[in-house]
Amino acid sequence: MTRQKTNPPKYTRNHTRRFDLRWWFISPFTLLGILIILLVISALRSGSYIELILAGIILLFLIAAGVSLLLGRQISRRIERVTHAAEQVSQGNLTIRIDDHSHDEIGRLSRAFNRMVENLDQLHRSRDLLSRTMSPAVRQSLIEKGLDFRGITQDVCILFIDIWDFTRITEGYNTEQLVFFLNDYYTTIASQVHLGGGIIGKYGGDSILAYFGAPEPAPISQSATAALLTSLALHDAIEQLSDRWIILGLPQIRVGMGLSLGPAVAGPIGTEKQFEYTIIGNAVNLASRLQDLTRSIEGFGIILTTDLYNALEGTVKNQIRVVDRDAYEILDSREKAHQPVQFVDLGLVSVKGKRGPVHVYGIPDVDNK
Repeated sequence: MTRQKTNPPKYTRNHTRRFDLRWWFISPFTLLGILIILLVISALRSGSYIELILAGIILLFLIAAGVSLLLGRQISRRIERVTHAAEQVSQGNLTIRIDDHSHDEIGRLSRAFNRMVENLDQLHRSRDLLSRTMSPAVRQSLIEKGLDFRGITQDVCILFIDIWDFTRITEGYNTEQLVFFLNDYYTTIASQVHLGGGIIGKYGGDSILAYFGAPEPAPISQSATAALLTSLALHDAIEQLSDRWIILGLPQIRVGMGLSLGPAVAGPIGTEKQFEYTIIGNAVNLASRLQDLTRSIEGFGIILTTDLYNALEGTVKNQIRVVDRDAYEILDSREKAHQPVQFVDLGLVSVKGKRGPVHVYGIPDVDNK
């Protein structure tokens, strides 16, 4: 029923017009043919050559008109093929080509059309590869704003993730296993970051830098909340990933995550011929250092600054309570296991590269409860 209601394709309607137009030519030709016959009969009866000459002129006219009509129909069909192919391209079909090897204007037009579609296909493939090497949001920003190597300074939230003891892992497995291991790991991380509205800024071996709030500025409370919720989702996703790897004979892993907030410069880094779009600044360095702290502060795989905590949306902040570290440590393992997600105040800690101590919170590991 639906197909009956839709309008036929344009080239079908053009075919109908051509059919109607053809009858406008056939009718005069028929009348002229009858006139020629009558003139010839009259000339034979009267012996006059005027009727024969007139009949000959009309016959030549009919032949010329017929040839013109045939050529016109052929040209019309060739143009119609070009029109139909253009409609297919407009609908996203970049595999269509026009098979026309003639040397006239339409043949040249067809070959130019084929070259245009090939270039569009290559551009589409390049854009697809570009979308795989950088976030769609970054790609769109570069398309709209162009390359600006000065970067844009704005407040962002940083999430830095790193695998513990990765060097030991690499020593126990062959290259094929490590490639599968890292690709599966990267896919898991990237999917969670993208779902949370973040962007992968850099893959650094076993470490990943993600950020929220760039290149398009966002309310800092929204970015902070997205970064926190993504880190919690990543914790669960990596646990499930490790369980699957056991079946495949791959190692279980543990990761550390550091979260920070602050001004940073987002933009292309490198040269105009080769660059990467990433983010740099003290907030990035701090997130990396907090990730390092997860190795020395046992039981906390996620460590964040109090600045990021204070920037959280109220609905999230009110649901996750902050407890003193001493109060948390006196709980036994069973009591810890039944506690909801909470922030443990780890107090002031020394961070490499910072002049003074930094006040941080930690989220206890489920594995250590």
